[in-house]
Amino acid sequence: MVTPGNTSYHMVTHGSPQKEYDAVDEAGDKPLQAEREEEKADDGREEWANQFEFILSTIGSVVGLGNLWRFPIKVKQYGGAVFLIPYFTMLIIEGIPLFMVEMWIGQKFRAGCIAGFYKIHKALSGIGFATWMISFYTNLYYNAIIMYTIYYFFASFQKTLPWAQDCPVAESATDFPTACCTENNTASYYWYFEVLKISPNIETAGSFNWPLTLCLLAAWLTCFLCMVKGIKTSGKVVYVTAVFPFIALLGLFIMSLTLGDGAFAGLRYFFDPNYDFPNSTPNPDKVESWGHLKNPYCWLEAASQIFYSLSLGFGSCIAFASYNPPRTNFFKYTLGISVVNSATSIFAGMTIFAIVGSSAYKRGVGISDLSTGPGLAFIAVSEAISSVPASQLWSALFFVMLFMLGIDSQFAGMEGMMTALDDTTLIPKRLPRPVVIALFCAFSFLLGLPFSLQNGDYLVNLFDNYSANFPLMLVAFFEVIAVSWVYGLTRFCKDFEYMTGYYPNIVWRALWGVITPLTLAFVTIYSIVDQLIAPMNYSTVIGCENGDDWDVDAKYPGWGYFLAAFLTLSSFLFIPVMAALALIPD
Repeated sequence: MVTPGNTSYHMVTHGSPQKEYDAVDEAGDKPLQAEREEEKADDGREEWANQFEFILSTIGSVVGLGNLWRFPIKVKQYGGAVFLIPYFTMLIIEGIPLFMVEMWIGQKFRAGCIAGFYKIHKALSGIGFATWMISFYTNLYYNAIIMYTIYYFFASFQKTLPWAQDCPVAESATDFPTACCTENNTASYYWYFEVLKISPNIETAGSFNWPLTLCLLAAWLTCFLCMVKGIKTSGKVVYVTAVFPFIALLGLFIMSLTLGDGAFAGLRYFFDPNYDFPNSTPNPDKVESWGHLKNPYCWLEAASQIFYSLSLGFGSCIAFASYNPPRTNFFKYTLGISVVNSATSIFAGMTIFAIVGSSAYKRGVGISDLSTGPGLAFIAVSEAISSVPASQLWSALFFVMLFMLGIDSQFAGMEGMMTALDDTTLIPKRLPRPVVIALFCAFSFLLGLPFSLQNGDYLVNLFDNYSANFPLMLVAFFEVIAVSWVYGLTRFCKDFEYMTGYYPNIVWRALWGVITPLTLAFVTIYSIVDQLIAPMNYSTVIGCENGDDWDVDAKYPGWGYFLAAFLTLSSFLFIPVMAALALIPD
């Protein structure tokens, strides 16, 4: 692992056919090479077999698990369809401009995140290292979530879905946790006590959960096989992994509409949370949908959702673009992929609420208490699917869809990291890429083994909360500053025209130069303040000891605070440290 103080690396520079980008004609308007015929790069860098593989790989990177279990809950929480107003606003002023910047960095410099920022200015290489570290931490716990999907996929092939079976017989009322299982919470019981075998708190590690450990091993083996030859293999894998989830999602949606009135009630509730879902308890604290627009948290959550949904700041988009021919029109691809990503989020939300709504309607309960994250998929949706005809088939379809959504994003992140290392001398060139990938996957598997302990789910949540939130936003802020203000907005726009044939108008220039940096600065400051004032608590699972609530807030132990601080600081500190080292005279 590279530490901030270690500067004993060199960037591998390639001769580039774009070396005359900055030359202009006598009028100073257009690149001299604007009329040059498109040609293959002569730097020996690998390229996509075709642009369709690039498009599918990028779609697979940005369309992930968050589209399925984070976006729908945010829509429900902040006024239903009204949430789409701040969502699309932030997509325009934050998401798409940053997406284009990352595409440009990769395609312009034909390099990953580390070398790309180094070529803008050597003092900026810390942005690339911070990006690499964030992606590394994220990939560690993301594969733990894929581990859960593998477990549930194989569990789907039982005569009766295990989370729909009758509760175990408790020997007494104090037989914990068996006595907690009731007819209406078998899915919760199965998730916490059969799958996770969860410990009472994060301090109690417990033993290894061997079925989950084997699933984690399978997840990393899949990553290795998909990445073994770089984009030569991953570019072919995405024909299945990026396309199948859309087919599965459409099938699940059509299936849900055949289940009766509950599905349509769930759809209405998704777009209008003030709708009184049948059998639900009236909410005295309702806020009119339009009133949510006055809530600053609604806008901040929309900004955060766009940020994570487009995989900004993880380095994968930069890596994928670096394998494009120099004059690829990434402008139209960026716009198209952004539309596909947002449409998928909305459609996923409709599907989730239709399925859950039909199940809740049949059981005579409400759906107002749905939670975000894995609990939505592994408890609420799995419980709903268990009540439909041919439930084993639909369950297997749902979890293989989750697996493919996750694995696409996973090896996109890995490609970002491997591409970044390939462009430096940090990895000996004599090592074949398959060996490097194998060693990296093995090392990551060993580091991720604690996630398969009985307290592993607590660790997954800790990584999720502290490894990427604030550092990711800070990286994105410095990305746009590096391009617009260090490299120069005029130079950037001329490169943009050379690559795409389109010179950005005043709106795009205003976004890159002023509006997007200010928006990111505001969101970053909010994230810092929110993490400073919010209590660092986590939820411990206590079963039925607390009545209807199965969890209760608890404080992290000392090492938990240390780990959270390490995950937050160890990535973004590369930015100031590498900048300071670059200023030291040789």
